[in-house]
Amino acid sequence: MACPDISQDEITMLKTARERLGYGYDGTFSVTGPIYMSDLQRISGGNSSGSGNSYLAVNTLNPIENRPDGSNPLEFEEFSKYNQTVTRTAFQYVDGTSASNACAFAIPSGDVLYHTDTENLVPDAGGGQYTAYTTISGAAHPPVGYYAIYSNDNFPAASGKYIQVGNNGSILAVGDCS
Repeated sequence: MACPDISQDEITMLKTARERLGYGYDGTFSVTGPIYMSDLQRISGGNSSGSGNSYLAVNTLNPIENRPDGSNPLEFEEFSKYNQTVTRTAFQYVDGTSASNACAFAIPSGDVLYHTDTENLVPDAGGGQYTAYTTISGAAHPPVGYYAIYSNDNFPAASGKYIQVGNNGSILAVGDCS
């Protein structure tokens, strides 16, 4: 299980350490002390501040608002809904009824979609090999349509690509915005 939503529950250092080690926030893995916030927040992982465990790299498949940025001040709010073992890629988008509509100059709203190609911001193939979702858990699919893909960070960058999403979230095509 991922870290809780900080607006609904308390986040603890011990449980966050379990999540960062890949054993789940509510897991029973015995974490070796001490636990340093700087090690939990370090994007590259490790334990160079002296924590008793060496942490995995931060899973950057989490949306930017649900993962630490590695910068001071170090805050637990950055772990709200963080999931060390997430397997979906988050991206921002502009949608449309056609590729040209989606690719027209626009600014993403900040809303996020997810897809199952964890190796790439833009899925490397269409044909239904990958699936798009509206939630990180994969509980729901976006409407049928075209989606220009942007990076999921504070200043979203256009990838220059779009996806066509069909029924049940299947990614039918990947193309260039031109």
